[in-house]
Amino acid sequence: MKIDRIDQHSKRYVIADIHGCYKTLRYLVEEMISPSKSDYLFFLGDYIDRGPNSSGVIDYVIDLIDNGYKVFPLRGNHEENLLKAYEEYDSDTFSFFVKKINKSVSLLDKNNKLKEKYYNFFSHLEYYYELDDFIIVHAGINFNAAKPFEDYTSMLELRVTLPDKKIINNKKIVVGHQVTYLNDIIKNIENRNTILPIDNGCFYTKPHKIYDINQTGHLCCLELNSFKLIYSKNIEYDS
Repeated sequence: MKIDRIDQHSKRYVIADIHGCYKTLRYLVEEMISPSKSDYLFFLGDYIDRGPNSSGVIDYVIDLIDNGYKVFPLRGNHEENLLKAYEEYDSDTFSFFVKKINKSVSLLDKNNKLKEKYYNFFSHLEYYYELDDFIIVHAGINFNAAKPFEDYTSMLELRVTLPDKKIINNKKIVVGHQVTYLNDIIKNIENRNTILPIDNGCFYTKPHKIYDINQTGHLCCLELNSFKLIYSKNIEYDS
């Protein structure tokens, strides 16, 4: 989806994968970013699963929209997987998928069905946003595809993007999906690289078999006009 005519005085914030970390999201937005209603808030998807409050995250994003903020939420692979499970699984299997595997029980109603407002939110999410100078997408663009901007699976799942600058007119691509250590995020931004990953694995704060948790556990936001990185450590379990 192309977005034209953004006021040059408006700030443009891109917020990485939240994964159920409602308190951290609210702190980042209200205490660290403090956007005006003329600013733009882009979300990279993966609002749900892993963290303690998936429904709180979605409710907060919806409230921002309802209160007149310019919010542009993207679809992540976790939202896509949830929608597919809802459409394809029987009731018991879907309930198990959401409660036990995804740990997102708050998304369900008393009959273990996906609440209507969440289904409506997820099913209307865009796959990417194209600005005059940036492309914003959850995972990446597959430039080897015949039609890169119609390869929605890659936009949700791709781990490595090898950019074709001619196709994107030298625009930069802001992505989430793949957990990237904070120092590497900062270096990419400082170097103004074509690919700018900003997912620091907000949820990963406890010992992990893959990630060094000394370098993860922050919810990141990139302000596109200034290339300023804003980030908050995970505060979900702080008293």
